[in-house]
Amino acid sequence: MIDIFKYSKKNKIYQFIITKILRINVQLLSKPLFLKYNVPLEFNEEFFYAYKRKYPLTKWMTMKESDQLYQSNHDLNNFSEMKEPVKTLEKILNTEIKKKILKIKMLGRFKIKNIWFVIQKENEGHHSHNHPKSVLSGVYYFKIDNNSGGEVNLELENKTIKHAPHKNDLLIFNSNVYHSVNPYLGKNDRISIAWDAIYTF
Repeated sequence: MIDIFKYSKKNKIYQFIITKILRINVQLLSKPLFLKYNVPLEFNEEFFYAYKRKYPLTKWMTMKESDQLYQSNHDLNNFSEMKEPVKTLEKILNTEIKKKILKIKMLGRFKIKNIWFVIQKENEGHHSHNHPKSVLSGVYYFKIDNNSGGEVNLELENKTIKHAPHKNDLLIFNSNVYHSVNPYLGKNDRISIAWDAIYTF
């Protein structure tokens, strides 16, 4: 799978091929973006808890800058339970999102590279970070106590967007955008599904 954006930065030969021959405007892929949809995606809630029982501690929870919340490994593309949701997310990226930042007929398509989930309990938040190895990132809120804190803060160039998520919200933004999550105040677990996408052939 060729990451077109990454290869365009590799050297001048790749840059020439991608921008001049294939005519892909890679600069548009890093243009500041924040979009919100409300989409009902189908997930089996028990899948998340069964996964957590099987993998109670993942490498993402042992990293120095990790928070206390539960974070799965980033390889859920390999699980059959994720096939349909990933297909739906990629359809949104390649119809709705592509036409907003690129010409819809431009060569290439968005492909989800990694997908994972987070279980957030009361008073748990997430530090500021970004996802430098992808082009677009997003998060989907599957289970949540609405109006219970846990706002997402996105640092877009000269402004910060604070969004209070609701069930079925799908947030999409540039992967280079730093973002954080305020402490969640709900009494029930909040389950969100996060992903990174690249632009490829």
